[in-house]
Amino acid sequence: MHLQADRMRLSDIEAQILDLERSLSALLAEKRLVQERIDSYRYPVLTLPNEIVSEILVHVLPPYPDPLPLFGTLSPTTLTHICRKWREVALATPMLWRAMRFFEFHPLDHQRRISDIWMRRSGSCPLSIQIVGHRSPCVSELLPAMVPHRARWGHLRLQTPQPSPSAIDGPMPQLLHLHLEATEAWHDVLAFREVPLLRSVVINTLALSAVILPWVQLTSLTLYSFKSSECIPILQQTPNLIHCSLHLWSDLDIIDHSGPDISLPCLESLAFRGSLGVVTKFLVTFIVPALRSLETPETFLWFDPIESLKSFISKSGCELQDVCISGNRTTREAAYFVAFPSIPNFSFTGPYIREWNDDEESEDESNSDSSDGESDSDSV
Repeated sequence: MHLQADRMRLSDIEAQILDLERSLSALLAEKRLVQERIDSYRYPVLTLPNEIVSEILVHVLPPYPDPLPLFGTLSPTTLTHICRKWREVALATPMLWRAMRFFEFHPLDHQRRISDIWMRRSGSCPLSIQIVGHRSPCVSELLPAMVPHRARWGHLRLQTPQPSPSAIDGPMPQLLHLHLEATEAWHDVLAFREVPLLRSVVINTLALSAVILPWVQLTSLTLYSFKSSECIPILQQTPNLIHCSLHLWSDLDIIDHSGPDISLPCLESLAFRGSLGVVTKFLVTFIVPALRSLETPETFLWFDPIESLKSFISKSGCELQDVCISGNRTTREAAYFVAFPSIPNFSFTGPYIREWNDDEESEDESNSDSSDGESDSDSV
């Protein structure tokens, strides 16, 4: 009895296995077809020529000469993690590795090793280098390692308590922009003599006393933390300036500047920014016939902003197109528009505030009106 039942059960199992094998065979055949279609498919992005991929990768990063961190998500190294092909393209694209920023709080040896790799990958591209630190070893240890590539320095920014003169002493045929910021008085002099392409300089007053620069060839200059009197000797050596930004400082509340006129015949944009004190009568010493853009705090036009600005424009004979009045104002916007109808673009970054004597004048007017009223009553 059991034998017959087992034989029937075995027959059923074999039939089920046969059905499953047929189903499996069909699935395996379909799998092969699907896999063949997948294998034949090419992602459009992977069909792009390497030159196009390289251009895409370059545009993913901030534009040159903005310096890039050596590590982290904003580093070009991140682009080598997308896929094998893009890694190969990234490593073969020199423009990805030409701008670098160093930090004093990361191990300097590690940064130096990574920068050596970047230098090799950057090929013959001009370099943008930024070393910012308040510790002397940061610059003295990192910058000398880049001396072999000094001929490729295109943009250089150093913020340091003490520089490294030996790394600077030599030709820099591709240097276009130089930013120097001393955090304390420098003991050694930095001489930038063989820099034929240098056109733009940013410098603070502490660094200036220890730097030799070819001022006459500059077209852009930014001076930080300078007194107005300290600017004059520099500006008198820069006749070819097109852009100038002066961040003035004074230890007094108000300084009436008195000094010789400053003639900058090529200057097109001039910006004043103040810190702590107010410097007056400085703007009117500028003779800038080509000026088109002016930015200044209203306090630099003390005491009569409208007349001071008129005097400046008349003396220079310039045709201003853009004027920005920064900081708090005691003159209403409408007054500027009425006084200077030929200037198409006026902007204001600070609020209008009433002068302290506005209230006194209002009170005087009220008292005068009251007195007049009482006199009239008495006469009646």
